[in-house]
Amino acid sequence: MYGIILAGGSGTRFWPISREQSPKQLQKIVGSETMVQSTIRRLLPLIPIEKLYLGTNHQQAIETHRQLAPFGFSGNHIIAEPCNRNTALAIGLMAKVLVDKDPDAVMSVFPADHVITDSESFIKVLQKAEALAQKGFLVTLGIPPTRPETGFGYLQQGSKIEGFEGACQVKQFVEKPDLNTAKQYLEEGTYFWNCGVFIWKAATLLEELGKYANNIHSQLENITNCLQNSKGNSTYLELNEKGQGLFSSLPSISIDYAVMEKSSKVALIPADIGWNDVGAWNALDDVSEKDSSGNIIKGNVQALDCQSSIIQGQNRLIAVLGLKDTVVVDSPDALLVCAKERSQDVKKLVEALKKNNCPEAKLPATVKRPWGSYTVLDSGPGYLLKRIEVLPGETLSLQSHQHRSEHWTVAAGIADIVLDEETFQLKVNGSITIPKSSKHRLGNPSSELLIIFEVQFGDILDEADISRYEDRYGRC
Repeated sequence: MYGIILAGGSGTRFWPISREQSPKQLQKIVGSETMVQSTIRRLLPLIPIEKLYLGTNHQQAIETHRQLAPFGFSGNHIIAEPCNRNTALAIGLMAKVLVDKDPDAVMSVFPADHVITDSESFIKVLQKAEALAQKGFLVTLGIPPTRPETGFGYLQQGSKIEGFEGACQVKQFVEKPDLNTAKQYLEEGTYFWNCGVFIWKAATLLEELGKYANNIHSQLENITNCLQNSKGNSTYLELNEKGQGLFSSLPSISIDYAVMEKSSKVALIPADIGWNDVGAWNALDDVSEKDSSGNIIKGNVQALDCQSSIIQGQNRLIAVLGLKDTVVVDSPDALLVCAKERSQDVKKLVEALKKNNCPEAKLPATVKRPWGSYTVLDSGPGYLLKRIEVLPGETLSLQSHQHRSEHWTVAAGIADIVLDEETFQLKVNGSITIPKSSKHRLGNPSSELLIIFEVQFGDILDEADISRYEDRYGRC
């Protein structure tokens, strides 16, 4: 069996920890690992690392590869999508890649940002599903509901499938219900939560995609032929310009709408596996340890007389007093305070921030780049202070700025510097001024992390004020 991990979501309900350019699956929301790392570890008892593939947005591809590299995950098994086109296209593309490699491949599909606490039962369910998929079924896992939930889609149990204990056909897919309907589903006992985990032969999925969504299916070979290795030290698969155009032109539709709700080959296996989609901050109530007052506390927090609250800090001290059923989440550049019952509405809050062009809606305090990262520490009229970290062996583009000069000071490591026609090195405590309009480049020639403090001076201090002349990552 092959495993396909879908890691393209934005996770806006977990703002301010999760941002558009640093989403939920790359964060340590539950436990000591990021959610995508936990997903990989969960699958390894059944699926070897060389049979795992992952699809993500191109903006997260490098950081995703860095997080999975300790597992031995190959960058050539990461496909970076140029834009979000939902799950039908992402899954179809992965199915085409697998069929070209192994015509009899069984593929299982998993979201990258869910929690499953009963790993042993999870593996057993997948083994049963694999056997059913070999018979030509499109298998989906159904979670036995524990409450009348209005935030999930449902699967209605149909007739039993002979020879596979517990397996049945799916009578119908049901959209997210209202509360009264959800209560009725819970009482009837024939409805299951749709958790978005699928198992099928790649060839079977492609056949059904050809029947019900041929506008997507007909372009999969063309798109696959446009895959190429990315540039830079952290390699992954990306689409060339032609492939990006094809991918972007196709409809954005889920695999449920495109295939599952139309196919007669859909099978359901009930899966009591301790599943939680961790869809908003209040979901931590079900998957995290609590103190004696029902609080979930993380980070540098001093809490007094608080009950049933979620308080997430980092290095800065967070002191809270007398809170009840409240969410408090601190990050270096933004603070969230909301009633726990309104956790789902954090998404609306992020939408309002975007509408008001607040950079905190998209960018985290520390912005990842192919060469490393930068963090804005302070800013004011005419100046901006950054901490820049350059990974060993990495190099920024040869660039210039029309509206600002820069002053660099090396705090750790060794810096390779190009300034117009000169090339030289700076060590710790060394500094240099980069005049406005001068061509310059910063690189790290050593095996240690390079840390630079950069002060910008000018009338426009914006990432858009970069003219690139050479770049190993193809950003010119």
